Amino acid sequence: MGYMAWLIIGVVCGIIEVATMGFWFLWLALSALLLSLLTWLNVFTTLTAQVIVFGVITIFFVIFTRPLVVRMFKTNEVKSNVDALIGLTGVVTMEIVPPHSGQVKLQGEIWTARADQQLSQDSLVKVRSVEGVTLYVDPV
Repeated sequence: MGYMAWLIIGVVCGIIEVATMGFWFLWLALSALLLSLLTWLNVFTTLTAQVIVFGVITIFFVIFTRPLVVRMFKTNEVKSNVDALIGLTGVVTMEIVPPHSGQVKLQGEIWTARADQQLSQDSLVKVRSVEGVTLYVDPV
């Protein structure tokens, strides 16, 4: 395979990386571009050697550089959806008697809720976890 093929692979992987920003295709793009240069310099002439070198370079980049780059570009992630509910305080609107569920009002919405112990109506609870549409709560 010639250097132009590796160059095209590198550019395509680069475009995919820009579209996804997952820091996976970046390493494939860099490996392909480096291999394009090495092939252009006639360092690797057989397809087998090129593929092996491509794999080794990609694995090296993923193992040794990806964690550093991900850490550098990691932003303060904002919890969204149900993850944002964990740790919030709600009010029991329908008694919870294990193993049955009750209901909890949280941020103006009524949720199905379960607990490890009996909780009476109007008691305050803290959300421990969320599974589907069910809150798992503990007493405050």
